[in-house]
Amino acid sequence: MQRLQLDPEEKITRKEYLRRKRKQANGLKKRSKITYIVIGLMVVLTIYIFAQYYVYSKENNFKYVAGDDVEKQQVYNVYYVTEGYTYTPVYSLNSINSNGFNDKTLYYNSGLTNVQIDNDYVYGIKDEGIYRLKKGTKELETLIEKDILKYTIDGDRIYYITSKEAKLGYVDLNTIENKVFDISDVSEVIADENNLYVVQDQKTKKILLKFNKDGGDKKELVNNENVSYIVDSENKIFFVNKKDNNKIYSIDKNGENSQKVDDISSVSDKGNIKEIDGKKYMFENNNFLYYINVDDGNTLWKINLDTKEKEKVIAVSVELLQNVSNTVFYKVKGEMGVYLYNYDTKFMSQVTKRKIKEFVVDEYEEVIVDTSNPEGLVKN
Repeated sequence: MQRLQLDPEEKITRKEYLRRKRKQANGLKKRSKITYIVIGLMVVLTIYIFAQYYVYSKENNFKYVAGDDVEKQQVYNVYYVTEGYTYTPVYSLNSINSNGFNDKTLYYNSGLTNVQIDNDYVYGIKDEGIYRLKKGTKELETLIEKDILKYTIDGDRIYYITSKEAKLGYVDLNTIENKVFDISDVSEVIADENNLYVVQDQKTKKILLKFNKDGGDKKELVNNENVSYIVDSENKIFFVNKKDNNKIYSIDKNGENSQKVDDISSVSDKGNIKEIDGKKYMFENNNFLYYINVDDGNTLWKINLDTKEKEKVIAVSVELLQNVSNTVFYKVKGEMGVYLYNYDTKFMSQVTKRKIKEFVVDEYEEVIVDTSNPEGLVKN
């Protein structure tokens, strides 16, 4: 037992000494009891948290769940890039089926970022060049060696923006012919069947231009707003207007009916847009515009483009969206992994728990679940 501490000059009776000793002993017992209670509560809380996480995983992952919602969910192949935990990033290409199976490294230290998929090839940027990798191989083919900032695939062409002067150009995927247009200070570009829609940085503002596929027939669509994060729809272009506190606007592709969609805001243009367009932050699907709502903590919302009725879709902070049919794939801000959410069935699942830099869903190659297969999967 701990000795009773007394002042060296203090004199007390034996009765007082014994009283203080009993008080000290009771205090120690009380503190010990509180300590045990706190430790016990922490243990119970820890067990509860792990149990809830286990239940959540079982209820929200293809691997563990059966039922109509899962059977209705199309399975896709998801490519993703990891950067490792080294001082100098090591970019490796990986893939996983969207039901959580077949997670594998395809090309360790491939160096590819800004990965995109088109039919039989995986495309990416490495050392400011554009490369492509035939699926199932490790043979990188050089399309353009250097000076590439970002790009988009459009049929037999890749349209790109150069690093030095932000010029617009393309490479023909059949002939590997490379052509640079006399269009500079480009920050974004999207292509539809007949035209290119280009955001040009004029220092004080960014305007929206329209060209034909060979860089001719220039037409100004928006020159009195500040345009960023452009998104293609059937007859419209959606964009974020920095001039109006990042409100979402739309304009017809013929240059008419420029208007605010509603009093809704999305991601802000901070002067250095890494993406070639805005589809990772908003997209149109079945007459609904889905967008990251910065006024509600970067949660995912949708707005009916006719009635203007708004609804929250995902109640956590999200980033890096990709819409595939009736499903949105996304990252949760500040967390690892990739998730999916089905608009129709409301089914939600975590695809992978790994720390990733970026991901892209392969819309060209479906994965069919076959219950007769011991591994559960057969590629189509």
